[in-house]
Amino acid sequence: MMEKFENNMPWVNFYLLNELYAISASNVREMLAMPRVVLIPKTPDYIRGVINLRGKNYPVLDLRKRMGMKSLVDETSDLIELLEHREEDHKNWIAELESSVEEHCDFKLTTNPHKCAFGKWYDSFKTDNRVLKSILKKFNNPHNTIHSIAIDVKELVKQKDFDGAFDVINKTRNGELAEMIKLFNEVRTNLRESSREIALVLEWQDKTMVVSVDSVATVDKMDESNVEEMSEAVSTEDNQYLIGIGKRGKDELLVQLLDVEKLISHEFKVNT
Repeated sequence: MMEKFENNMPWVNFYLLNELYAISASNVREMLAMPRVVLIPKTPDYIRGVINLRGKNYPVLDLRKRMGMKSLVDETSDLIELLEHREEDHKNWIAELESSVEEHCDFKLTTNPHKCAFGKWYDSFKTDNRVLKSILKKFNNPHNTIHSIAIDVKELVKQKDFDGAFDVINKTRNGELAEMIKLFNEVRTNLRESSREIALVLEWQDKTMVVSVDSVATVDKMDESNVEEMSEAVSTEDNQYLIGIGKRGKDELLVQLLDVEKLISHEFKVNT
């Protein structure tokens, strides 16, 4: 394996699920934002489909899935779906509060913004996306206000001021709830735009294929002295393409090194 590190060759460093990986730059023909992928039926789930580059079609391998991880596409779709549900929760929360006034019954949903499903997610969610962080901060005030009005509405109902209760609900629906709906849309838009993958076009002998990665970090040289071969003790189906663990010279971050020859030869064998 060590002959792959002779001549201090450069490696393309990229991220998969916040972990750093690398592929020899000698096998990377080009890097580009992932184009439209055409789905192909009856292929393994890690084969996304094909893309067309300058009139030629190339298979796209979802490298996250091939390494036993959740696809970035699936991860983003799941998060967007979750946020759609949390938006509906708050529309229904306002509607339920309104029904409790109309029907003169107790309002049983939580008045604590940290105990609703969105609040629990909001308090625990972490991201390195600065724009997303900025949008999420804007939820705090309208979200807290929405939950707090239930207390005010209950007091107005107790005083038989039903018109006042409905007025508070309608102002909140047209104010803070509308603001939250707008923010939910901004978050979903940001997620779609920021989660666009990078396509690495790989070549080995006469074969070409594309792999999806989250983002490309750097192109760095990897000295043989900073590389350890992959131990057979930790070898699995999901990491069978790893040939070693390297250490970047400039910051000493650990990098998992992939063997393009093994990756491409195996995938073409599987799919022929």
